[in-house]
Amino acid sequence: MRTTRPGAAQRAQPASERRPEPTEPASSSAVLRHSVSGSVGTVVSRLAGLCKTITVGAVLGATYLGNTYQAVNSLPNLVYYQLLAGSLFASLLVPPLIAHLDGGDWQQARRLANGFFGSLLLIAGLACGILLALRPLISHLLTLGVPDRATATAQSRVGWLLLVMFVPQIVLYVVAGTGAAVMNARGRFALAAAAPALESLGMIAVLITAGVLFGSGTGIMDVSNGQLLLLGLGTTAAVGLHAACQWLGARSSGLALIPTAGWRVAEVRQVLRRVVPTLGFTGLAAVEIFAVLVVASTVEGGLVAFQLALNFFYLPTALVTWPIGRALLPQLARLHQAGDVSLFRNELHRAVAVASFVTVPIAVGYVALSGELGRVLAFGQLERGAGPALFAISLASLAPGVVGETWFTLGTYAFYGRQDVRTPLRSMAVRVVVSLSGMALAWQFNGPAVLVVLGLSLSLGSLAGTIHVGWSLRRSLPRTRLLLLRPLAETVLASFIMVIPAYLTMLALGGLSSTRPMRLLAVTAAALVGAAVYFGIQAAWGAPALGWFRSALLRGRRALGPGRRT
Repeated sequence: MRTTRPGAAQRAQPASERRPEPTEPASSSAVLRHSVSGSVGTVVSRLAGLCKTITVGAVLGATYLGNTYQAVNSLPNLVYYQLLAGSLFASLLVPPLIAHLDGGDWQQARRLANGFFGSLLLIAGLACGILLALRPLISHLLTLGVPDRATATAQSRVGWLLLVMFVPQIVLYVVAGTGAAVMNARGRFALAAAAPALESLGMIAVLITAGVLFGSGTGIMDVSNGQLLLLGLGTTAAVGLHAACQWLGARSSGLALIPTAGWRVAEVRQVLRRVVPTLGFTGLAAVEIFAVLVVASTVEGGLVAFQLALNFFYLPTALVTWPIGRALLPQLARLHQAGDVSLFRNELHRAVAVASFVTVPIAVGYVALSGELGRVLAFGQLERGAGPALFAISLASLAPGVVGETWFTLGTYAFYGRQDVRTPLRSMAVRVVVSLSGMALAWQFNGPAVLVVLGLSLSLGSLAGTIHVGWSLRRSLPRTRLLLLRPLAETVLASFIMVIPAYLTMLALGGLSSTRPMRLLAVTAAALVGAAVYFGIQAAWGAPALGWFRSALLRGRRALGPGRRT
């Protein structure tokens, strides 16, 4: 009698018709293992994104053309990630998908995903039209602090042409985001996190081609229509590569995304009713980010330098906090449904401790190494003039916000796990009010001081939002002694101790030569020395986070051993 291996019949079916295998129940070790998987993919995409931002600085330079390209290209991201789906997929789509997949109801999961996909595509189309209708207001705000009238007029013309070519990216991001959400619900995090690298690599190719054909450092009044067409259409095509990869990833997971009229499906309507508070949350975040674009654009080359610093600001959150939060969300949702409040609190505390174990030393290192990083990362046109200094002061002022961003993000995921989308909205309101109040002061300054105030405003805002989130969680969870205080205190102390040998290493090697390779070697050696000292101190103290990471990695290795496929 011929035997068939388990799953062979399923593999013979088309990917779009397969019944998904049961999703692995989350546990503390599974959460960390999935976090590591997502972090690996995020490392790839973030490194590509960093190279993209460096290429923008090298080709377009610290110019008003660079400012305009960066600002207008940020708008589709702003509309999609902040207004349409910043936490929509995490808080609304993923948990009900997991419930259907855990129960083996593939048909209902497909109906929900496709209905949600169709509804969001319709909203995205409306958003495209609204963004184009707001073009005069956008142009006015982006040129508000530009003193020369001719430059402002040219910036308005270039911004309008680029906006028309960039607007379709909103629809493409809906495709990419829905595909990533489906893969996350299936417990597949690596491809979803790595796919944005295709977008960045495509944009790098477009920028290099533009530099070769039209030269670098072009002034805003000298840019040709041919160069604008290449930049605009090429950038949008790169987003299309990202969207295609995420769609194919969802299809390989067993759910081929075909948009349907989701508003006719009762469950989709129920999910969409929770959109308003979530949109309020992401809308406030969009206001904060748009204010950054406006303020940074008042300094020539300031937006290019600040955007590069923001890449570093969001890097720890992307590599550590978001993967932990996305992997933690299903676990918190299950614990909330089971009514196990104590375990809910313990899982959240462990996640905060683990994330802080990584992000706190990174934030301290940013302050110590910001000047040398600016000299290493400034290429081409950005290397000239004040570009490196603008980046350094931007990064140093943003560094405290790295920690606040970590705690704020995990706190909001805790509320989403409890299906509470209103408390995070109030916390975001506190955060944005504090940030915008600080940004208002930036108008009283000129030159590099504007970027310092801007960075500190974002940092203070994230810390204020964190305080509100923590206060709200403490009111709703059982009162216990603060188990987080000791590991957090040890993490902070070890971070400040490590920065001393790291900084001395950088000074010693950097003083040998001022060439870029030697500066890069000095920064790398300083980071390695600091990491060695930090982990040595934590190991001597017996930090629990080291044991948690080791356990997760060992379990992940066993899961990939003989007899188990992923």
